[in-house]
Amino acid sequence: MRALAPALGAEITGIKLGAGVTAEAVTLVLEALHRYSVVVVRDQQLTPAEQLEFMERLGPVKKSSYSRANAFCVPGYPDMMVISNIVEDGRNIGLMDAGAMWHADGTHMLHPDMYTALYALEVPHRDGQPLGDTLFASTAEAYDALPDSLRRRIAGRKAVHSFVHHLEKKRRLGDLRRPPLTDAQRAELPDVEHPVVTVHPVTGRKNLFVTEGHTAHIVGLPLDESDTLLDELWTHIRRPEFTYRHSWRVGDLLIWDNRATQHLALFDYGDLRRRMHRVETLGPVPA
Repeated sequence: MRALAPALGAEITGIKLGAGVTAEAVTLVLEALHRYSVVVVRDQQLTPAEQLEFMERLGPVKKSSYSRANAFCVPGYPDMMVISNIVEDGRNIGLMDAGAMWHADGTHMLHPDMYTALYALEVPHRDGQPLGDTLFASTAEAYDALPDSLRRRIAGRKAVHSFVHHLEKKRRLGDLRRPPLTDAQRAELPDVEHPVVTVHPVTGRKNLFVTEGHTAHIVGLPLDESDTLLDELWTHIRRPEFTYRHSWRVGDLLIWDNRATQHLALFDYGDLRRRMHRVETLGPVPA
């Protein structure tokens, strides 16, 4: 195992996570996740069933109702979402705009995602260089480096996380490339409140739990004051010393801890084909 950046990120070599994956390999990945927050295992050859079975070893797999409703699932695997810009027979085969803003997966839910695994099947290139990198930031390292004055301002506060807000923000920015929510989907995705500072359920480290993508406002503050404070926190989280940039290769299985990180996808590949399979596990209610 080798570290990939000072704040987070590690590469594990010499293991296969497909058929016959051992308990020792699963333990190694979990321990690395809790130490490095983002882990890549390269050169994997996974079937959808194998990716799903591996993630079931990490925790309860998230039931992807949004993916099912929009037919973004891998055929036969309703809880595995296709992340892709590919259009076949006039239809997007997957979610095209995933990750366009800094976020952690599922913070708009009462039980946000714990771990996400993204498996690279097609990676776009231009002039021999891979495109579509993903940036990660350590929200634990960011919290540890907060000035005392800023810690005092956010202590004990909660924030509203909203999927409706997320999609509306994407629309305003011109990044929305998915169907609008139906009334039924809106009813299934009510806004939720989570602490601005949460404690990791395994490591016990404190981290910042507000995201550019899904956090609408901080409870109890005037909207302009909330917006200013959130911008200050997001700018702090994105500081270079807290980040790792992942350059994809076909066969990468990238796994990250949503309770210790945020991430951002780079859309620099235009119509060049990109295709990945995503599975997520659910975590406890943030506290």
